[in-house]
Amino acid sequence: MKVVATMAKGGSSSNKRSREEDNAEVVVGDENPPSTLPEIQERIKQLIARIPSKEETASLSLDDIPAMERWCKTVRKITRDYNLNLNFVAIANYQWEPDRPGHTGQSLGALRNQIQLSTAQTNIVSNHIARVLTPSLDTRLHKKTVVEKPNGVKEETYEYTAVINDPEMLQLNREQLCDEAIYKRQLVVSTMNQMVLCMDDYQKAEAGAAGAETSRFSMAY
Repeated sequence: MKVVATMAKGGSSSNKRSREEDNAEVVVGDENPPSTLPEIQERIKQLIARIPSKEETASLSLDDIPAMERWCKTVRKITRDYNLNLNFVAIANYQWEPDRPGHTGQSLGALRNQIQLSTAQTNIVSNHIARVLTPSLDTRLHKKTVVEKPNGVKEETYEYTAVINDPEMLQLNREQLCDEAIYKRQLVVSTMNQMVLCMDDYQKAEAGAAGAETSRFSMAY
């Protein structure tokens, strides 16, 4: 899916590295990684739209393990893409620190803290999903075959199979997922929406600080 996003207009200091033209159309999608904060926000909104519905989440049951695993794989893919998307923030927002106005430096610190918190929150869900989709396995001998060749030499062949190490723990993880799925879905949705708002606040703070910096230089002149 490809979505056209419009970059928000914002101020910039005289020493700030030039960015793309304001209001330039950019394409963001599965095959087009973001490169600016507005693009990152648009990508997050795309991922939010892919989260399974409340109805689908509420219907998860131990009676339909395939449906549960499909839900887990969908949410796992979304959270992975989301956390990968957040890595582009530092790239999109790079500016040499001595050139950054003081207020934007504080705002950048707040944005970084929010990214760390957001990653930790989505990892709560991702870790539970991992315990459901990839339980601990043991390798056990399944079959041993002995073949005696014409020269009298015996050749042994071993076949091994992977078995779940702790079936009871897997069952417990599945039950817990069914019980908490609605809450964990909402945690992912709220976390991602909060990050979009946080990026809005950061861009407003950056534009305000840049405007104040420009005004200060104008008065000095």
